[in-house]
Amino acid sequence: MLLLISIALAEDYGPAPTRATVASVYDGDTFTLDNGDKVRVGGVNTPELKPAEAYGIDAREATAAFVEGKEVTLQYGSVQRDSYGRLIAWVEVDGEPLADHLIERGLGHLFQIPPVETGNVETMLAAQAKAREANRGIWSTDNYASSLHMTSFHANAAGDDRENVNGEYLRVCNVTTEPLNIDGYRITDATGASWTFPDMVVPPGHTFKVHSGIGDDQKDPTSQLAVFLGSPTPIWNNKSDRATIYDRYDKVVDSRDHAVKKATP
Repeated sequence: MLLLISIALAEDYGPAPTRATVASVYDGDTFTLDNGDKVRVGGVNTPELKPAEAYGIDAREATAAFVEGKEVTLQYGSVQRDSYGRLIAWVEVDGEPLADHLIERGLGHLFQIPPVETGNVETMLAAQAKAREANRGIWSTDNYASSLHMTSFHANAAGDDRENVNGEYLRVCNVTTEPLNIDGYRITDATGASWTFPDMVVPPGHTFKVHSGIGDDQKDPTSQLAVFLGSPTPIWNNKSDRATIYDRYDKVVDSRDHAVKKATP
């Protein structure tokens, strides 16, 4: 299915360029080329601007200084575009990787969604370890103080949530530099309802998706890892909710809010 989507997107958007000039930068890991293509930088995840996260502006400014108005080299794996039509590319300027540049400065963390086919993971992990040890950038904040970090929260599934329970999901990343077994970790909603994670090893930098509904957990790290909470009905409140992950010792690992923005009068 993923390959078919990739092929369809390639036909809709045209060939993926291997060299291009950057026209503008949206945030630390997203920018636009002079041909109009949007690029999601591979190998790294940076703090969001909406909702505003600490060091989000710093990451955007660092990326702008590195690539804006410059010719970049773009390398791709087997999947060239994501579901939003953005190019997923390993980005370099004069042979220097943007992902490494951001990770070294504590403005992003290693971010792997298989199949992983570009970048030097060992180099990035070493840079991340140094940045974390130095409490540089994001590593000085509570959101990155533990082992897992929720990078996105899709509380409102496409269509009717009751008919698309697994369309509710969170993406969670292992932000340590070692494999992590999430056995015994649990996630709660704002009411305190709790669901326990299975015995599953998450490699450093890899993400796993936490689906609300019923399915078979995907534990093979050569593909996207996935956990199914087993609920026959939607879990998350579409208007406002909070997801909190606890480790096996009941210590908070990370927390993330979801809220629908009110229209400005």
